Amino acid sequence: MKSAQATYTGFEFEFEGFPALAIINKDLNNESLKNQYPFSVFISIVPDSYNEYGHPEGAEYDLLNEIEKSIIQYLEEQTRTVHVGHTTVYREREIIFYTKDKEAVEDFLDHFLPTIEREYRFDIEQDETWENVAAFYELL
Repeated sequence: MKSAQATYTGFEFEFEGFPALAIINKDLNNESLKNQYPFSVFISIVPDSYNEYGHPEGAEYDLLNEIEKSIIQYLEEQTRTVHVGHTTVYREREIIFYTKDKEAVEDFLDHFLPTIEREYRFDIEQDETWENVAAFYELL
């Protein structure tokens, strides 16, 4: 399922006393589809500039969106990966995927993320039931 044709929905919530946003792919709320992608991929990027809520604005916001689009494009074309969405919390954009191809995704991120010139980290773990994003899908 390509993200370009997906339907996304937005949520506002509070995280550690600050407003937060989530943009989540509604089309992935399907048990049979979820079973095909057993590894969660969470990529956290710290924006260089942000407002009083810790959210990126202007050029920084645009840059983080371009970084996310680049990651989506590669992972969707070169691996068996789906884009769940992203969250924006105080001083952090977290991009979320699920994949079948743990090693290929890890190799790509190891090479790509150092080029973004932002503080980052990523975590890939087995999550066959999509427990790490269950709270978002329960809100749909």
